[in-house]
Amino acid sequence: MRKYLILSVVFVMLTILLVNSGLGIPVQATDTAEPGDDWLHVVGNNIVDKYGNKVWITGANWFGFNCRERMLLDSYHSDIIADIEIVADKGINVVRMPIATDLLYAWSRGEYPASVDTSFNNPVLAGLNSFELFNFMLENFKRVGIKVILDVHSAETDNQGHTHPLWYNGTITEEIFKSAWVWVADYYKNDDTIIGFDLKNEPHTNVGTVKIKSESAIWDDSNHPNNWKRVAQETALEILNVHPNVLIFVEGVEMYPKSGVWSDEIFDTSPWTGKNDYYGNWWGGNLMGVRDYPIDLGKFQSQLVYSPHDYGPLVYEQEWFKGEFTTASDEVAKKILYEQCWRDNWAFIMEEGITPLLLGEWGGLTEGGDKLLEDNKKYLRCIRDYIIENKYKLHHTFWCINIDSADTGGLLTRGEGTVFPGGRDLKWNDNKYDNYLLPTLWTNDEGKFIGLDHKIPLGKNGITISEYYAGSPVEPTPTSTPTPKPTPTQTEQAYGYGDLNGDGSIDAFDLTLMKRYLFRTNPNINTELADLNGDGYIDAMDLAILRRYLLRIIDKLPLSI
Repeated sequence: MRKYLILSVVFVMLTILLVNSGLGIPVQATDTAEPGDDWLHVVGNNIVDKYGNKVWITGANWFGFNCRERMLLDSYHSDIIADIEIVADKGINVVRMPIATDLLYAWSRGEYPASVDTSFNNPVLAGLNSFELFNFMLENFKRVGIKVILDVHSAETDNQGHTHPLWYNGTITEEIFKSAWVWVADYYKNDDTIIGFDLKNEPHTNVGTVKIKSESAIWDDSNHPNNWKRVAQETALEILNVHPNVLIFVEGVEMYPKSGVWSDEIFDTSPWTGKNDYYGNWWGGNLMGVRDYPIDLGKFQSQLVYSPHDYGPLVYEQEWFKGEFTTASDEVAKKILYEQCWRDNWAFIMEEGITPLLLGEWGGLTEGGDKLLEDNKKYLRCIRDYIIENKYKLHHTFWCINIDSADTGGLLTRGEGTVFPGGRDLKWNDNKYDNYLLPTLWTNDEGKFIGLDHKIPLGKNGITISEYYAGSPVEPTPTSTPTPKPTPTQTEQAYGYGDLNGDGSIDAFDLTLMKRYLFRTNPNINTELADLNGDGYIDAMDLAILRRYLLRIIDKLPLSI
């Protein structure tokens, strides 16, 4: 009786799933990802693929798993799968996804906190916990050719958690921070949808003009608990020991001593009472310490990329946005920004061939009536042009896709923009996209967007790396990180259970075939391989098992129950 009750409940849930087709897999799709062929590494001043071809990461940020809601927040307002598809169609080849350490740590312990229920807009998400939901998003990013950079945005899931200056807070210790990252690395080491880890978002100082060393992120060669350089290097090495193929992005801090030595336990940065003996910058934007104390990853050095953040005056009116900047032409304004901010804080890193850079956050408001709006748009034009001038050396992820960022706005909007299917009350912000982000995206001579996958094109308007390089990749560079023999993955099944299309992989396409079989639109599947619980029937329970397998809740097929 219990089994029949479960089957009835599951069948009702999966009927909703089938009708709404949450994975949105095109029935006739033929392109499938090949696990492990899209890892990237650094050679000189470039990021390259496994063949040594240069790539350009041109992406955007999409937050929510760092928040109390534990999901992409635009799920509240729209069909999130439609949102993912338009992001791909608009040529964004990477999504930087903020997340919180406490959530990763919970998952590592087999605990799966609930996400806010947005099934009123997305019936397919009904009942998914945060871990299932995260993996569901990864599958859909993979389907449309988008790669992911995972970013620990805060220690705890909190919508204002990024304001805490350090990577530890409350119950989240340095040891937990490291162990959560190592677990993520080990869990996803065979899935190149996630190509990089941004270890910690915006390490910075305590609030106020009086800075306290014990409460602030510093950068030197000490064993100080707050030494971000030490913790980043140690965490990166632990990650790379289990996952040597992932890119490691290390952000800067906020303040750096002009002497290069953090000798003060307390120092005053006030323009009136301070000594002016520290350089200040954006949170995470000060990488001056790289010159004195570079990150050393030894044999894994080719996986390191430094990653500053940079914004305009509507986020904060820094000193370089005052005075001459306000009346300067764009060319002169860009020179001011370069000389007073970019060059000495981070641009020297790419200019001197230390590593390429990922500008992990840039962007800002482009509409409204703020008195600084025109200066903000001037800044956006300047940083846009600087990114284009440094193609392949300066990679970037725009902030942000969400509508929920108060001081920057997003690519999704309720204001002026283009309506898109599934967007419901959201629109695509054409003004922000067309004028600032679009010119910085990776395209070929025909204007096709170039993705970072070798098999799956980037959305409806893009191509693969393989197509871009005309199917003639160069030989692997001798300085590339050796790719270890892959650990057998869950797609390597002894008897092929779940591989309904016979392509050697178990993926969303097999799920689609089983859905079509249950709806009697495709009777031609191997029923022996589709009977995943061995009860002699192909029904909703088998579909549920396959879905759980793809979400990595179970790791073996068939499943006897």
